[in-house]
Amino acid sequence: MSVLTASNPRAKGQTLILMIGVLLLVSLLLFAVTDMGKHARRQWYLQSVADNASYSAAVAMSRQMNFLALTNRALIGNQVAIAQWVGLASYLAMLDRTADNLEAVTSFIPYLGQITRALSTIIARIEEGFEQVVKTLIRFQSAVIQGISAAQRLLDASFAIELPLLIQDIVSKHSEELSWEAYQGGGIAPFPSLWWRKTEVRNTKNKNESKELEELTLKSLDPFSKSRGYDWVNVFTHKIVKRGGTELSRNRNGGWDWHALDSVSLHGRRWFIGSFKEQLPLGWGAKAQDQRRYHRSNYGGAFRSNSMSSRMALAQMGSFKLEPSSFDYMGLREFSQFGDNTVLISVQNNDEQAAHAKAVVKFSRAKSIFPRKDGKVESENLFNALWEPQLVPLSTLDKGVLIGRYKL
Repeated sequence: MSVLTASNPRAKGQTLILMIGVLLLVSLLLFAVTDMGKHARRQWYLQSVADNASYSAAVAMSRQMNFLALTNRALIGNQVAIAQWVGLASYLAMLDRTADNLEAVTSFIPYLGQITRALSTIIARIEEGFEQVVKTLIRFQSAVIQGISAAQRLLDASFAIELPLLIQDIVSKHSEELSWEAYQGGGIAPFPSLWWRKTEVRNTKNKNESKELEELTLKSLDPFSKSRGYDWVNVFTHKIVKRGGTELSRNRNGGWDWHALDSVSLHGRRWFIGSFKEQLPLGWGAKAQDQRRYHRSNYGGAFRSNSMSSRMALAQMGSFKLEPSSFDYMGLREFSQFGDNTVLISVQNNDEQAAHAKAVVKFSRAKSIFPRKDGKVESENLFNALWEPQLVPLSTLDKGVLIGRYKL
């Protein structure tokens, strides 16, 4: 029968030391994993802040571009409205002259002369009252044009101040302990130094700067302003031809001066065959916003079809004597700076842990939603509010600059 002996005390001590070492190693690993998790969560949080800040800045930039595009459209719309008022005044002047001529011809005819006399009186009174309305409307819309121009300049000047405040507000909403920096041009230029150079103020005093807006405005005219051409009466041997239109000119100060002309003539065939030729002017009228015209213009083909009555209209053109002033509008620079439509934001905490995000403002016209009739691809401009923000990955240049700046 064997006898049990007590265990060795020294062996128990070695096991305890070994277990303490293992527990210490496990604790260190646990602390390391926990610290790595905290670092990862903090990095994810910083990246979220950077993404929000950069995207919010891009949203503000796109809103500015869309505001400028809409206000440029508003400038065009108000100019088109002035053209409509001047054209309507010219049309009423033509109706008044036609009624007067008709009264003179039919005055010796019983009953019919009384009707034409009453008609002439009514149209004359309507025209007189409408002229006062037109003057008020032209003054009002000229003031609106100047107000829109001032609003564009104010926004352009204040945006450079408001944008950094916006970014600061976004970052501070997450944490007051975070700091940030914003760049453009591959992370080289401070933000928004290049953004200031993307747009420019243009003035209609400059002929070249006014030309682009003039062309777009003339293309935006309604059919009544472009050409008021049709036949009042058309029989086999005779027809009464109505022609007219509204034109745009610039005065010496760069203001846009609208003028319109309308004419009506009797056309007939010689010996009942051949083409129609103007035989008798029936009515005419012409109005100018400010300066009377003394030279022929298109006026919807008035001089080509109704030469006699159009000459009389031009000679008797009336003026509202409302001198237009030049105005500003915003346009894109022809040669944009590299990376001027981007914003790159770096966010840091007190532990010098950093995250970076980049957003871009793009002009995009969705073909499925806003298709062009001509099928062409539309380049970026400030006449259609189609600017939108987008988060994009950092480029190789961005990463290289950030590595050098933050020693990542």
